[in-house]
Amino acid sequence: MSSASQRPVGRRSAALVFYLLAMGSGVMRTVSVVFDVVALNTVLPQPLAFGLLSQWVSFLVTATAIVFLSVPHTVDGHRRALGYSLDPDFGRIGLLPRRPLAYMALAGLFAGVSTFFYYILVGSTDASAVLPYGQLVLVYLLLGDLVSEKDTPTIVEVQCVLSVMIGVMLVGVSPGGFDVMTLLVVLGPMNVASALVTYFQRQTKRMEVGPGLHVDSLNMRLWSLLFLDLTFTALVLPLLGPSDYELMVTNFVPLLWLMVGSSLTIFLSLVFYVRALGRGSMAVVNSLASVSVVLGLPLTVVGDLFLPGAFGELPSDPFTWSLRLFGVLLVMIGVVALEAADVRSIVLISVRTGTGDILPALFDIKGVEKASAVAGTFDYLLCIKSRSLGKTRTNILKRVQEIEGVIEVRTLVVLRDYR
Repeated sequence: MSSASQRPVGRRSAALVFYLLAMGSGVMRTVSVVFDVVALNTVLPQPLAFGLLSQWVSFLVTATAIVFLSVPHTVDGHRRALGYSLDPDFGRIGLLPRRPLAYMALAGLFAGVSTFFYYILVGSTDASAVLPYGQLVLVYLLLGDLVSEKDTPTIVEVQCVLSVMIGVMLVGVSPGGFDVMTLLVVLGPMNVASALVTYFQRQTKRMEVGPGLHVDSLNMRLWSLLFLDLTFTALVLPLLGPSDYELMVTNFVPLLWLMVGSSLTIFLSLVFYVRALGRGSMAVVNSLASVSVVLGLPLTVVGDLFLPGAFGELPSDPFTWSLRLFGVLLVMIGVVALEAADVRSIVLISVRTGTGDILPALFDIKGVEKASAVAGTFDYLLCIKSRSLGKTRTNILKRVQEIEGVIEVRTLVVLRDYR
């Protein structure tokens, strides 16, 4: 891991970097799904056999990439790894500390379950449907926040959840109606497991392993992928027969470039995604990453023109496509409205003389995006975000006031931002 003292002052604003990371994650994920769909429809139509082969190739590609990114080079008089540009917390490939490693084992376990159902899904539909299905995880993240906070949802939250759920159902419509089994997979294990993966990734990325230094996303990806592959393999092996292994061996070379392309793009997607999680809330990161929903439709249609049949069996009637397009719009409206409805505030805090450093405790409060120690009349400054002023008071300010040593809290509500 790199030294915090070696970090240069960024040329881009923190907000711009956050948006680029979150949206870049969605773009890379779109390309990765396209590679998988094309491979399944042109080379190896057995999704679980392809998944087993692809996941272990992905691990080898990821490990090789991280070894390469560990090579040091000199920039502005400082020795840094090549991977520093992807994540300033990265120094070299290595074993994570015990607690982050335990979290990555749990993330990998649930990611293996989600990946198992992803390959079943991607083998039965096209990319334009698979990409919106993944955005349903936003619903579970919201519900998890509500349960953990023992709070009632706002009208905006209810509307956003319904918009996303109805949109996902419309995207999955076919000329014969709704595929009930597909919806059950999407509503159940696939996105429940994905929500748990997101939670453990965010918890890990926000852990400090040194002064101002957090767990790096590259090693997080490597170790979570190892546990993912072990879980996925345990689920898949009992379902494969001798003919499946023969297909894997026979089609390995034709599949190689597709698997490498998928591995590199999902590697970048998850590195960007984890870095974004370290800067913002889970729901907002997923809403920005939902750019993949928009890209799915044109990529599927245009791609089918150049490689007929490579993107699955696409509906031919305009009515089905109209429903899908409307479903995509509903998903986008839900996630964008959720982000736009957030209330931002700046909180100024004074503490008693002799109070120790409470910065980590302040940053750990859900809804705090940035915590700073300042000099002057006040001792600390927080940038916070919630979905209503009531939630700002009950879920954030109340917890700030409960920290020992806090004697005064002042709140300024942001009416408009210019960045």
